[in-house]
Amino acid sequence: MWNSLKQLAWLRLGTSIGLALGLAFLVTFALHLVSGKPRTLTSIEARSEFVSFTVFNPDLAILYAQGFRIFSWPDGELDNECVNGAFLPGVGARVTYQRSAKGPLLATIEGEGKLRRLSGDILPFDGELMLVADADKCKSPLLANRLPVWGPGRIGSAFSMRSDGPSPALLSGTLDVFGRTVAFPFWGKGGAIYAAIEDMAIPAGSLIQTDGMPAGNGGSSLPNSEAAMFGFVELSEEPGLSVSVSTESPQLSITPPGARADSSRIDLSLFVQVINDPIFLKIQLFFALAFLLWPALMDAINLVHSRSDDVNVEDGSAKPSAGDPPLPANKAVTP
Repeated sequence: MWNSLKQLAWLRLGTSIGLALGLAFLVTFALHLVSGKPRTLTSIEARSEFVSFTVFNPDLAILYAQGFRIFSWPDGELDNECVNGAFLPGVGARVTYQRSAKGPLLATIEGEGKLRRLSGDILPFDGELMLVADADKCKSPLLANRLPVWGPGRIGSAFSMRSDGPSPALLSGTLDVFGRTVAFPFWGKGGAIYAAIEDMAIPAGSLIQTDGMPAGNGGSSLPNSEAAMFGFVELSEEPGLSVSVSTESPQLSITPPGARADSSRIDLSLFVQVINDPIFLKIQLFFALAFLLWPALMDAINLVHSRSDDVNVEDGSAKPSAGDPPLPANKAVTP
């Protein structure tokens, strides 16, 4: 008999654990279905010696020529000249900003583009165009110390030692990740921004890429509109370039020196969403209040029933319960 009781106890324990695991699995599966693919907005503040991006909107990647000296024109025709106007990189051209320590700013355009002079003349180019900020020779400073960044690209570079010294690197940086609320019937439309990761330090010498992770296993990259960085770099008296950009890329990756290429992908896990998303917090609060109020409500119901039974007993109108034995029938009493 004792063995039977022990088996029954273990059976109840195993059944309860199995039911709890099954319920947890169903809840987690439901949360995954509701949350879907995380939508993020990442803000990056960094100081880097190297920034590059691929142009997909030429109107937002214009470089004004004032203060720049043409270090290398594709066919050599305008080498070492200072020109007035604007450089317009074409779609698919790659723009690079580089400044080692406190040296001169070097801007490179690789691909098709055109130079639009103030006189109205347009000079197309195709190849590698290199510009150097040279206020002394060009007799004027840069029109603006802020230069556009508008497209998928990278901040920093893989650390290496070259014949001319160390490669340009990311000097410092932090990022903030904002999530977007999920759409859930009766709880919210979704799309609102909430803070998920704040002031995350980026190791010096890292490589930040907005399109560094191939989508799926096919090796295809994200559309430019999804992988793009939006913002600018700024030239100042401090070393390198000040970088202020944001991106909605779901494939944002940070590769510290010596790490694997896919070791630090920036993403929002289900846990982060559940504890930060206001929609999830509303649902959690609803169930928490339900479980907290349920025992008090049951006590109140039991108290009302007990008082009702007491009143019936005092009035003599208490009814026997189903488990009570039947009352004996009344018999006539003879004197």
